[in-house]
Amino acid sequence: MTTLRTALTGLALLLSSAAGAADLRGSVALPPAPELPALYDWSGFYVGLQGGYGWGSNRVRIGGATGPFAPMSFRIDDNLGFGGVHAGLNYQMGSIVLGVEGDVEVLQGSGRFTAGGLNGRITQDWQGALRARIGYAFDRLMIYGTGGASFTEYERRVYDGAGLSERLTAARTGWNIGAGVNFALTESVILGAEYRYTDFGRNRFTSSGAFTGLTGSQELATQSARASIAYKF
Repeated sequence: MTTLRTALTGLALLLSSAAGAADLRGSVALPPAPELPALYDWSGFYVGLQGGYGWGSNRVRIGGATGPFAPMSFRIDDNLGFGGVHAGLNYQMGSIVLGVEGDVEVLQGSGRFTAGGLNGRITQDWQGALRARIGYAFDRLMIYGTGGASFTEYERRVYDGAGLSERLTAARTGWNIGAGVNFALTESVILGAEYRYTDFGRNRFTSSGAFTGLTGSQELATQSARASIAYKF
């Protein structure tokens, strides 16, 4: 009996100590968990500058009934630098970013040809584009695909060794598709890089005077790479 009473007394003391320790732990306030940093919000309007380099190999066909205008086909390598401005608007839904963007660029470059007793130069001074974009955001990094309409004007100068020359101009509308990446350097400054393919289709032309009977066509397509910097409001 003495041993039983001693055991019960020890058990009671042990339970009492455990309860007191539990009360003590319950009375200590734990520090609040730190707040996670907010993810970057891509929604908003932005404007910026861009520049890059374009390249392509366009097929030209010229021909006529007789003489130096006999049908022939050849390629012109187009290499050009460009720079311009752009503006756009993004709207973010979760990790998906939808947007629209427009740009205008000044071009520096031309292609030349010599064929059938004729010399020619084809120049393109400007181009513009209006595109839709869809991207996937990883916080401050976003990858996207893009596509839309493109606009430009081509000028062709044709001349021969006798001093005859002619200038033809043509405005063109085409399409483009590409992909790129944006990085938010700060809350407002966004850096970008993009690849784009632009196709203005086949442009047909006919001499209007100096070279009567001369007809031709040109397939107008280029690839380009550009870098950009923009400010988001």
